[in-house]
Amino acid sequence: MEKIPQIIPEEIHLIKIEVVQNKIDVSAFKKAQKPNLGMGHKMLHNLKDQRVKFELIFSFKDSNEQEILLVQIDFHFHIENMVNFYKLNEENMPVFFAPMVATLLGICLSTARGILFEKLESNGISNIIIPVISPQKLMSGTH
Repeated sequence: MEKIPQIIPEEIHLIKIEVVQNKIDVSAFKKAQKPNLGMGHKMLHNLKDQRVKFELIFSFKDSNEQEILLVQIDFHFHIENMVNFYKLNEENMPVFFAPMVATLLGICLSTARGILFEKLESNGISNIIIPVISPQKLMSGTH
């Protein structure tokens, strides 16, 4: 039986958080009755440098499907002993250990929740909180 890698939080280093896009139509957001949240994510990696980057995109649309907020936040991680968390497939591409990906995605989502909350609050849009989402469901596309 294959040994299951242990995720050690102290070996996960969030080294950079970067707000890449930040577009908010404050007046339209305030007028929207129930803004509809859409999310997307992408994972990139650099095996040699033991780095992983997650790109998270959040979009709110009004009832007319007009985008009233678009924020992209990139999260850069350095993972000690990253070689323990992936295997190379037949095409020599890494297949990452799902619990590690879920852990990183959970860190990103929680951090992004606070960033979005603060960005909206500072623009006079109160108490908009991104819901708690299962990283496993987000990874599988069933959120």
